[in-house]
Amino acid sequence: MTLETTPASTGVEGNFRVKWVDAIAGAAITAAEFEGGDDLTYSLTPDGWQPAQDQATAVDDRLTLAQALERPGKKTKSLTLKYIHGSTADTTLVEGTAGYIVARPITPNATAGTAAQKVVVWPALCGEQVQDAPVSNGVFTKTSKIFVTGAVAYHTVAA
Repeated sequence: MTLETTPASTGVEGNFRVKWVDAIAGAAITAAEFEGGDDLTYSLTPDGWQPAQDQATAVDDRLTLAQALERPGKKTKSLTLKYIHGSTADTTLVEGTAGYIVARPITPNATAGTAAQKVVVWPALCGEQVQDAPVSNGVFTKTSKIFVTGAVAYHTVAA
């Protein structure tokens, strides 16, 4: 009997970078735009990267059919960030600020942004910053809803 090959994996620690980029000029983000962005990675708390998605159900009823049918409906993507009070994220994610959240997984954080890297781009409008409740033996944090203003897309960084 042939056993399934176990695929290689990459640990998350040190391999997930999050940037705020004010503008992306072309169809895909460039390495210079990525590198010029504000680094939010270590401003975020361990539970601070909170993407979510949902998909509505479109009803596909038919005359006299005893079973209701369904089709996939609109998709919704949302993003909430939790970060350290006074950090780069705190001063960058000001309510009403528009730009892009760019996440680069599976590449060491110390690696500069270069062409051919894979990123996820979230067109964004920053919501209100909310001071989180203080916790014993903790630090002060804030949470912001990031309003998604365009299609969230996977991109290959351009030269």
